[in-house]
Amino acid sequence: MAMDGKPEATERRELDVPRLVMRVRRLGDLSQRDLAGLVGISQPQIARIERSLRELDVRTLERVLDLAGLRLAVIDGDGNEVSPVSDNVILDHAGRRMPAHLDVRVPTDRPRRLLTDTRYDRPEPNSWYHHRDQRDLRRRELGLTAHTDQPTRADAEREYRRRLERRPHQATPGRSARVELEECGCPAACWGTKGCDDACTCRCGG
Repeated sequence: MAMDGKPEATERRELDVPRLVMRVRRLGDLSQRDLAGLVGISQPQIARIERSLRELDVRTLERVLDLAGLRLAVIDGDGNEVSPVSDNVILDHAGRRMPAHLDVRVPTDRPRRLLTDTRYDRPEPNSWYHHRDQRDLRRRELGLTAHTDQPTRADAEREYRRRLERRPHQATPGRSARVELEECGCPAACWGTKGCDDACTCRCGG
């Protein structure tokens, strides 16, 4: 324990659910029966939870804590709150997430080795990623870490727009050179394709 009474960064504390439930009842002036009615379980179950005879699932614990204006948080060793990964990350063509431990690149950030290896017999990938050895090499080159999140679809859209703005007078692959930049409303999925993606509402290259 530190001199100021706060736990040291390396101190590991288990979540004391029974006493947290009691804290909620104390802050909210709730009896066991009151709390049971609010969260939809019986009073004997609340009693068993407070006596460590019954476990409480995380979702129900969050509901209990919310009654007193409290919330669960994941904290790292330095006391900083850790947020979950975004639910808007880039997906593959089957709607699956990319491997969580790998570093994903947006569609326009095409790996060098693929610049001359265009495949016309399959859809353009929604993103790119490397396996661990190449991933670690790229992390060292670019200063990336495991704390650098995978890009979201919004990130891919911004990168697509940024690249278009860097060459506003050039035709985008698969599109007519007559299309003005300000008229295009295509999502990143249209980049590099022979026309617009099925979900595109712009249809400038359709």
